[in-house]
Amino acid sequence: MKTRRFLLIAVTALAVIFNQTTSGPLHAQTPAASALAGQVTSTEEGPMEGVVVSAKKDGSTISVSVVTNAQGRFAFPAARLGPGHYTLKARAAGYELDGARAADIAPGQEAKAEIKLKKVKNLAAHLTNAEWLLSIPGSDEQKNFLLNCTGCHTLERIMKSTYDADGFMDVIRRMSLYYPGSTPLKPQRLSGTATRDVERGGSGRKTAEWLATINL
Repeated sequence: MKTRRFLLIAVTALAVIFNQTTSGPLHAQTPAASALAGQVTSTEEGPMEGVVVSAKKDGSTISVSVVTNAQGRFAFPAARLGPGHYTLKARAAGYELDGARAADIAPGQEAKAEIKLKKVKNLAAHLTNAEWLLSIPGSDEQKNFLLNCTGCHTLERIMKSTYDADGFMDVIRRMSLYYPGSTPLKPQRLSGTATRDVERGGSGRKTAEWLATINL
């Protein structure tokens, strides 16, 4: 009986000691859940939702990206950004950074960054291939042809051209002579007289006529 009472007292004492040592001090030492947090705003819209914010550490080839919420706020998890100096970028259709942005992240602390955006002066230069496809008129069948083009150059190159239908036919024939993955700076021509099918089962002439109605 005495032994059981002694064990009960000992266990109770240990529980009290454990509770005193784990409450308070451990909470104070818990590192920040976010390594970097802030808000994206613009003069035109105020807080901006859906903006892609990217952080790239000096010397790294990897960028980490998050998206702002309805209040324009963003937060990078501490597990994704280590200590160091980071260059920040933000992407939103029709906007660009209003000045360079950067942040210094210290271990266990949350850095802050307020990002300001401004309207772009040349919207076309900021569109991705996907945004071009969404913005131009045409059927899915017509736009499917353009998937041949994006392996070598952007759709901006096509949209800003001044070719008529005959001019586009010459371009399509010329494009069939090069390997996928060629670039304007480093074209890779197929061997001999080889060509590749770039029409995807469609009509090159109809495609050329369509392109001549949507380029700038």
